[in-house]
Amino acid sequence: MLSVEGATVYYGRVRALREVSLKVDDGEIVTLIGANGAGKTTLLNAIAGVMPLTSGQVSLDGKPLSGLPAHEVVRIGVGYVPEGRQIFGSLSVLDNLMLGGYSRNIGSWLDLLSPLGRFARRSQVKNGLQNVHRLFPILKERSKQRAGSLSGGEQQMLAIGRALMSSPKILLLDEPSLGLAPNLTRELLHLLVRLRQEGVTILLIEQDAMAALRIANRGYVMERGRIVAEGTDGELLGNDRLMRAYLGGVVA
Repeated sequence: MLSVEGATVYYGRVRALREVSLKVDDGEIVTLIGANGAGKTTLLNAIAGVMPLTSGQVSLDGKPLSGLPAHEVVRIGVGYVPEGRQIFGSLSVLDNLMLGGYSRNIGSWLDLLSPLGRFARRSQVKNGLQNVHRLFPILKERSKQRAGSLSGGEQQMLAIGRALMSSPKILLLDEPSLGLAPNLTRELLHLLVRLRQEGVTILLIEQDAMAALRIANRGYVMERGRIVAEGTDGELLGNDRLMRAYLGGVVA
């Protein structure tokens, strides 16, 4: 589904990504692991259109994403949950979700002028909202509450729900468990497995790398802007050298 080929990104004179190539197949959870500063967030930003590529290509279902602005990347099918959630704290929970569905609520001038087109788009947004409320019932209860007053776990649910409102083909998540208690982290990872079962493809950066690898189909290890290893969860978790170098120990 997702293909990244030779992605290179510079911050000024600093090369943050060095010819990174990876793929994510339909229905997979793929996780990126590596130390802080390895280039993981830069890679997600480049895929999502937030950070321009210096060279290389990104495509989704064969459609090129490279060079497109972020809002066009969303329309093509990439949902992004950035590090730190970045919800709109002064707006209500419902308003945050509706903003996530913005790309489904606009279209061609023909759609906007056609009553049938407007009805179809309203139905898409309504169905998306119902799906988010099914996954996160607390967000329905908190619909009128200011988003900034939610707990950390609820804010993360809102950030994921907002991304799902665009009906993405692939969901990018950057450190979704950041600041959450261990029990909430476990619940979050179980949710990601459930989303995969419902047909959502996921590319994940997660600080609890061992837990992330255990729910992933495959993983990539990044160091200094490069991919230095890849494999299934079993292959990576069973590699003592990688575990010592990147996870601080050996998996029992």
